[in-house]
Formats: sequence, structure tokens, C-alpha cells
Amino acid sequence: MYEFTTSVYLQLAESLRDAIGTKEFFSGVLTLYDGDVECRLVCTLVIARQRLAEQPDVSPRITRISPVWWELQTKCGGEIINNDFSFATLLNYFY
Repeated sequence: MYEFTTSVYLQLAESLRDAIGTKEFFSGVLTLYDGDVECRLVCTLVIARQRLAEQPDVSPRITRISPVWWELQTKCGGEIINNDFSFATLLNYFY
């Protein structure tokens, strides 16, 4: 079984943040490599945002991500391997 580390969660959260950008809806695929392990996240997300009154010129910050659907698959040497990924844990690293 592949165990997700804090480092991999942080990398995945950063990649997701970059992919979402300023969107309020995201549907896509993110692929991350941890050594020989390929981690592939496929997801559809609704993004809630809030503009801060004291910073009207700054893009609204993300306040909530609601997954409509997601799947994370890990492969090593082309073989699918089990993993302990948690979308809720990923969101803890996102905010």
C-alpha cells in the first residue's frame, strides 16, 4: 500500500491550487510523481469564494471546496496499487 505523506499532500494541494486559479468550478486531472509512484487525481469541484472588504482589488479567497466527484489512483511500474489517500486530509493542507 502507498501511504501519502505530508510532503505529497502539500505538493498535491499546491498543484490543485494552481490548477483552480480564479475559477469557481474545476474539472480536471492532476498527476504527481513521488519517486516511482504515479498519483493521478481526477476530480470535479465547486469552489466557493469570498472577497474581503478590506482588499477589494485582491481576488476573492477560496473559502470552501465541495467535491462533486473525485478519484485518486496510484501506480507503480504500471501496476495499480492501493493507497490511503483522503480528500478531506488534502483539503486540510489546501486552506
